[in-house]
Amino acid sequence: MTPRIALLTRLYDAYNKGDFDAFAAELDPAVDWPDQIAGGRLVGVEAMRALWARRDGMVRVEAAPLEFTTLDDGRVSVSTNQTVHNLEGRLWSDSCVRHIYTFQGERVSRMDIVERLDEA
Repeated sequence: MTPRIALLTRLYDAYNKGDFDAFAAELDPAVDWPDQIAGGRLVGVEAMRALWARRDGMVRVEAAPLEFTTLDDGRVSVSTNQTVHNLEGRLWSDSCVRHIYTFQGERVSRMDIVERLDEA
């Protein structure tokens, strides 16, 4: 397992446990992340903290990594099975989602969600 894949494994583990501090430890302070609630992009760890607070008041999301692929430019593509439940536990969505991660040093600096790898 490469260092970047090990980092992403820790990231998904923290995400699925709801451990924001462990999640944030893997992020560049100026991380650029998609806002799947309001649209657009978020920049910075504190913006991510606010996103988690909003999301946790609305839904429960789990993302299980299925496959990691290191791209030619050094980014890592992760195929995931993402499930979304409402706060009562009812399943809203169960789908495959591809996340593309960009790195700054040893931390994640950007995440993108794509439909197809050729969009990366």
